[in-house]
Parts: sequence; structure tokens; C-alpha cells
Amino acid sequence: MTTPRPWALFAAVALAFLAAGAVGAEPRLFDLTLKDGLLPEGQRLLRVNQGDEVTLKWTTNRAFTLHLHGYDLEARLVPQTSVELRFTARATGRFPLEIHGPGTERTIGHLEVHPR
Repeated sequence: MTTPRPWALFAAVALAFLAAGAVGAEPRLFDLTLKDGLLPEGQRLLRVNQGDEVTLKWTTNRAFTLHLHGYDLEARLVPQTSVELRFTARATGRFPLEIHGPGTERTIGHLEVHPR
């Protein structure tokens, strides 16, 4: 009988944790429309669960740079063009969505990522 090597046991445990984290994860698509740098009231808070595959699909009538704080993701939003920002919601918490543009820098909403 052979004794398992410490690294093999570590690898097995790590794989079990990774698999457990993916259980229940789902794709989440949000169609978001900025008008003059503002989101409608019902789109200002986006809720997902840790591990979800998130797509933020943006349309706008003015050019902005969008920044998702905490995930350090940016997207250039161009008028009348659909832009997708895709990521896996790994970090939990409440993260501001900000826009930056000529004379504009403000928080337009938040992403909440809840633990599984």
C-alpha cells in the first residue's frame, strides 16, 4: 500500500473546492441603457451570486468610459453601438459602476455579488 503524496492530496482538495464553487453558477445577462449618462431606476442595482458568469450589455446615446470598480474592468461606450462587458463574479461585495467622459465622472449604479 502506498501513501499519497502531500501535493496529490492538496490537488484533490483544491479541485473539490473549485467544483463546489461552480455549483449553482449561472450566466447572467443585463441589458443596460444609458441615456445622457443615467441608468433607469430599475437598472441601478445589479445582483448576482459568486461564480456567476456576468454579461453587462450596454447601449448609450453619448460616449463614455465605463469602469467597474473592484474588478478593475473598463469598457468604451459608443453611441448607438452595443458593447458587452463579460466577467466571472469572483469577488463578493458591492462594487460601483462609474462613467467617465467630458465633464462627467459619477457613479451610475452598483453591482452586488452575494456569496454562494
